[in-house]
Amino acid sequence: MMGGGGPANSGRGSALGGYFSGRGYHGGQALSDINVTPFVDVVLVLLIIFMITAPMLLRAMDVNVPTAGLRQDQATERLIVTIDSQGRTFVDDKAVNVALLEQRIHDAVELQGIRVAYLRADEDLRYKQIISIMDLMKRAGIDTIGLVYVYPEEKRE
Repeated sequence: MMGGGGPANSGRGSALGGYFSGRGYHGGQALSDINVTPFVDVVLVLLIIFMITAPMLLRAMDVNVPTAGLRQDQATERLIVTIDSQGRTFVDDKAVNVALLEQRIHDAVELQGIRVAYLRADEDLRYKQIISIMDLMKRAGIDTIGLVYVYPEEKRE
C-alpha cells in the first residue's frame, strides 16, 4: 500500500495517515461519513435561481387572445323559478301550474337557449318539495341551477 493510513502504515508519519486513522476507516473499509453541506448549498442556490426565473418565464409569453362576438345580455339568459310558502310556482314572476312547469321550462330551453336557472324557494318548504322541483328543472334541460338566498342583513321581516 502506498502512503495510506492502514494498519501497516499507522506508525509512519505520512500525511494521509492522520486523515484515515480517524473514525470511519477501519482497515480496508471505505469512509462512511458523507458531507452533505456542499449538496445542500447547491440545492439552495438552484432553488433561488428557479424562484427568480420562474416569474420571468410567465411574463415572456405574449398571447393575442381572439375576441368573440357579443352574446345576448346575461340578464335575459336565465330563468327564475319561485316557490312560495303555499307551494305555488312562478316562472319569472308569472304563475305556472306545477303540472305544466316542466313543459314551460323545456320551452324556454328550446326557444331561448336558456341553460341557467335560479330557484328561489320559501324557507318553510320541505326539502322534498325543493328537490322535486330541481329534478324537474334538470329533466327540462337546465344545466345549472343556482339557489337564491339573502344575507341576514338583507332579509325583510
